[in-house]
Amino acid sequence: MGFHVARIVQPGKSNTKIAHGERLDIHACTVSLAASNTSGFNVCPRAMPRTQIDALRDAGSSWEQVAEIARSRGLSMCTASCVTNEAGKGAADFVRNPRQNLTRWYVEDRQSFREHLMDELRAECVKAARKRARAACRPNVDSDVPWERTVPEIFGLPMDFWDYTKVSSRLGKTPENYHLTYSVNDGTTATDWQNVYDSGCNIAVVFDAEWQPGGKAEYRRFGLLPTWYTDPNGYRWRVIDGDKSDFRFLDGGPVCVGLRLKGFTFGRWMARLSGFAVSVPRAVRGWYTDQHPAHAA
Repeated sequence: MGFHVARIVQPGKSNTKIAHGERLDIHACTVSLAASNTSGFNVCPRAMPRTQIDALRDAGSSWEQVAEIARSRGLSMCTASCVTNEAGKGAADFVRNPRQNLTRWYVEDRQSFREHLMDELRAECVKAARKRARAACRPNVDSDVPWERTVPEIFGLPMDFWDYTKVSSRLGKTPENYHLTYSVNDGTTATDWQNVYDSGCNIAVVFDAEWQPGGKAEYRRFGLLPTWYTDPNGYRWRVIDGDKSDFRFLDGGPVCVGLRLKGFTFGRWMARLSGFAVSVPRAVRGWYTDQHPAHAA
């Protein structure tokens, strides 16, 4: 079977968040598979598949009931509010179709995919060397694939890799140059928290803080994040602003990477309903700045 995909690896500047935090000394690139099971193959194992959500809704379940079913299974409802698949260019067929083809290629012809991926990543390393920059790649922009098991040879390249993951069993088991941040979500379980503590990794939390980056300057608003986050077990995490840059391998730790809730209206509503987005404390609720975090001091 042929797969009509121009490239596996995309330049970091094609991703808005990475582009905002782009540094001259880091040459970044990404890999974007199709989120959840939209390609016919599920590459987000801790997210409730979109087909299951649709089936429950068709059977008469309310959104609240679907969210409760997902939580009871240790799954997140992030699929319903996925920013990269449901908002902006991610909702357009010219973006979705290549991602779906890429995912099918990854699943159905792994050897060919591996060879092309290695060739493209080697080329990125050469580009970085020419600029005397640090090569870096985020291979799971829209997915949660265990690259350390499926394509382990990429970690032999002179390149840093980073990702967010909801699969806590991956924590502490990746190569030294593959940095994972655990994404706290509505499906997080007690076992997940224990894996976080045992691995000593950082966590990322989506806060229900204002995010209005477009339009005239007077309409731009970026809500303030809390200084500390207390997890369900009472452990306090120092919060850093994750919207300043996406380069999580530079964070140090242990810290909580604070991210502002983004996306379209339904997606934000769903994130609040399911518990994926966490309310900000009263002390900073309603406070905002008009300066993009990437440009703040």
